[in-house]
Amino acid sequence: MFRMVLSETCAKIDADFPDEPQSRRWLLSDLLCDMYGQEDLYLSYIAKAEAGETILNLYNNLVDMQLYPSGRVVIEELRFDDEDRVERGEPAKMELTLAEAKQLILDWLDAKAKWRAEHGPLNDGTVTDSR
Repeated sequence: MFRMVLSETCAKIDADFPDEPQSRRWLLSDLLCDMYGQEDLYLSYIAKAEAGETILNLYNNLVDMQLYPSGRVVIEELRFDDEDRVERGEPAKMELTLAEAKQLILDWLDAKAKWRAEHGPLNDGTVTDSR
C-alpha cells in the first residue's frame, strides 16, 4: 500500500513515505507520529466507523482524523485557533478509505516490530555509568 522508510529520532521510530507527494508524505508521517503508542485506540475508532459511527476530531498534536461510516477518512493538519490559521495558512488535507487507514496502521505496527527486532531497543538518551 504505502512504502515506509523508518528511522530513529529522539528515542522514537519515525516513518517517511518517499513515494508520496510532499503534502501527503508529511500528513502520513504526522499521523503516525501523533498516534505513536496509541495505535489500538485508532484501530478501535476505525472499527466504530466501520460499524456506522461518525468520528470527528480524533487528534493529538499534529493532525485531526475524521472517520465516516461511508468509508471516508479525512486527515487534516491541525490549526489551533483563527490566529494560527491566519499565520500558517489553510491546513493540508488528504483522504483515505477506512480500509486504507486500517492497513496503514497495521503495516506501521508490523514495521515498528521488525525495526525493533533488527535494531534492538531504542536509544532513549539515558547515560549509564560504566565504572
